[in-house]
This record gives sequence, C-alpha cells and structure tokens, in this order.
Amino acid sequence: MLFLSKFRVDSSANADFCSIAQELRLDLSPSRNLEYVKNFLQNFSEAVMLTVRKKTQGGAFEGTEQEREIYIEELLTLEPPFFDLEYDMRPEFIHQVIKKYSKTRFILSYHNFQAIPFDLEKIYLRMQEYSVFSYKIAIMVHSAVEALQMLLFAKSHPKASVICMGEEGSFARILGPVVGNLVGYGCLDEDEGVVPGQMKISELVDIYRYPFLNKDTAIYGLIGDPVDKSQGHIYHNAVFRKRDKNAVYVKMRIKPEDLANFIPLAIDMGVCGLSITMPLKEKILPFLDEVSQDAQQIGAVNTLAFRRGKITGINTDGQGALDAIEKKLCVRGKKIVLLGAGGAARAIAFEAKLRGADVVVLNRTVQKAQKLAADLNCGAGGLDEIPEDYDILINCSPESMPIDPQKIRPHSCVMDIVYSPRETIFLKEAALKNCSLIYGEEMFLNQAARQTVFWMNP
Repeated sequence: MLFLSKFRVDSSANADFCSIAQELRLDLSPSRNLEYVKNFLQNFSEAVMLTVRKKTQGGAFEGTEQEREIYIEELLTLEPPFFDLEYDMRPEFIHQVIKKYSKTRFILSYHNFQAIPFDLEKIYLRMQEYSVFSYKIAIMVHSAVEALQMLLFAKSHPKASVICMGEEGSFARILGPVVGNLVGYGCLDEDEGVVPGQMKISELVDIYRYPFLNKDTAIYGLIGDPVDKSQGHIYHNAVFRKRDKNAVYVKMRIKPEDLANFIPLAIDMGVCGLSITMPLKEKILPFLDEVSQDAQQIGAVNTLAFRRGKITGINTDGQGALDAIEKKLCVRGKKIVLLGAGGAARAIAFEAKLRGADVVVLNRTVQKAQKLAADLNCGAGGLDEIPEDYDILINCSPESMPIDPQKIRPHSCVMDIVYSPRETIFLKEAALKNCSLIYGEEMFLNQAARQTVFWMNP
C-alpha cells in the first residue's frame, strides 16, 4: 500500500509538494519483528508510514489494546516519518505519544464502513483535541453526491483529509488535493486485492497529474450513467497537460434522480465545466440558466460551462459526428438512417439536416422516433422499417446490434457512435458488406475538441 502526503516543503514557498510514501500495515504481519521494521526505515528511499490497525477500524491486529499500545510505542522509538493512530484510542496514550515522539508526523484516523455518520461534525471536533499533522476521515460513500458532500466537508475543514471509500468515491480520491487533503492513498500497479475505489499510483500521476493538483486547480468532468467506459479523462487531462493548464477532469456516475442534489454541490465545489452523457442529455435542461440556440432546437446538451454564476449548455455531438462523416463524403443530398432516438441521435439528426441531408430516425419505441422527427422535420419509423436506398447508416442506440445484419446495405457508409470497443459488432458486420466504416472515436475526438474550445474561450 502506498499513501500520498501533500504538504508544504518550505513555509515560505507558494507551491505544494507531493511526497509518495510507503505504508507498512504491520497489523497484517504475523510477526512483530522490530529489527525488520528498523532496517526497512533505514533502507527505504522514500518516507514511510506505519500503521497497526485494530479490527473495529478495519484492521487485523490480534491482541489486547494494551498489547497494541506497547507495540506502537516500540515502533515509535524507531522515529518513523509518519504514524497512523485511530482517534478512539485511549486519550492519555494519544497525548503521550504525540508529545514524546515529536519527530514523527501523526495522522489521526476515523473509519466508517457503512455510511456518513450524522454526527460527523462532533466526531471531527473530538479529533481536534489532539494536535496532529492531519485528521483522516475515511467514509464509505454510496453515490457521487455523497462523495461531493464529503469533499465539501474537507474543503471547509482545512486539516481534514477525507477518503471516500467504495467505487462511487473513486473520483473524490483524485480531487483530494483540490479540497486541501493532506493525505491520500493509492496502490502499486502490481498490487492485488485493491480496495474498491482506490486508484493505482500510475493513474494518479500519469493521467491526473496528482502531484501538481492544488486548491487552484480547475475541476472538469463527465456525468451520466454509466461512465466507466468513457475515455474522456484520458483525452481532456492530456489536453490540460499539453496546454499546461492547472485543471483536472474526472468521471462521476450521476443518475437523473441525482441531478437536483448534484447541481448545487457542483456549484459549491467550483466545477468549471462538464461533459454530459446518457441518460442526462435531455434530463439536465431544466437545471440550466442558458442553452445555445442549436441545443434548444436539438432538445439536448452534452457540454456545460459554469461561468459568472450561470450554467450554460451547448451540444457538440452532432458537429463531431458530421465532421467525421464528411471526411468520407459530403452529406448534402444523401439519405441518412439513424438507429436510436436519444440525445446523441437528436444532435446528429439536427446537424445532418442543417448540412442538407435527408434524415430518417428509427427506434424500437416508434413514438419516440416520431417525436424527434416532428421536432426536427425528418422521417421516422421502427427498427424493422429500414429503407433499401440509404447512403449512410448510423447506430446511435445502446444496443450492439439493433437490427438484422442483412439490413446493412453493401458498400454504404456505416458509423457506430460507440467508441469502446473500437471494433463494435455493428461495424464488424458492416465490414463484411464492404462498407466504408466510421469509428465512434472519430466523433468523440471531434466533439471533445469542440468542448475544449468552449471551456477555454469564454
């Protein structure tokens, strides 16, 4: 296990420094070999934190509390750089070791493996009775909304280091330094049995530039459900790195019913911009202050900017898709068949009509296709009503093969807006018909580039 400590190297410096240190979970060791620990501390090139966790705080120490206190004090005589103590240990013991072993930075820990406690403020006040390097509060969160609530707690409590446990809290671990966390955790690539939500050091450093994140870092991200397969964090964080912009992009799983709680929290967090994916592209409209004219006509947005107290929405999906298609052929006068009638289909249909194409929207629920067609003045029907004379076929549905493969017209132009995997079943079937293929990643890169322009050029 590794832990990341964020602290100021020089009190006169303006920049934060991220130290990567090794955590030794000695409660997991079958023996109490002080000589081994001493050698490790002397020979390990980075800083080390020692932990002897009891079972009620998620550890595995076998023995009485008195035996654990004796063992901890023996370890402290070795003067480790960091030591993790549980906040509910005997108060006299905590005060004693903090005073006696002044060369060690102490982290006081509280764990809750069920939920956010209703009396968290009181718990934190009790922890502050001790003067330590950081107060670590590790909480199991069950939604991105809860993770944001915990991040805001850290933001308003300067010495608190909040660790959101569970998959829903993964993005919050990345944003720790942005809200002032002094301590965070990650693991080595080769580690097995990673704690749910915990990230590998290589990801934190190489993708998110964790060592350089600070309170001035601008927050961007993706919301929707699901978000796990999105590659947006790869693209946008690479752009921030290339432009030397102090910003980070994370993924948050948000359901439609979460939006009413999510939006105020995002504002309080100082979020600068968001990408929107299904099923939120239409659902989020009532929460916006301004919507671009074309996004209003489309009836869906995929990009938000938080500026000057307002949330503005635009849509880059249609332009991204049509730019990719028109690298192959001009769409003016061509017949385009769209499979699906969601937010992306609406954007693509709108842009295709704008560029002079004849558009037909087909959907499993015909009424939804008919509504889209009525809004955008195009054709509609069910998935079994594919015309024989189309030029371009685009899969905008969440299904990997929404139609009978025999309905794919040989030598036509075929696109799938899904980009992971690159070779979808739909495109593989189209390849067998000698079709010209357009991959979802082409649309993704085009629309993401437009998002960047929107965010960076207010």
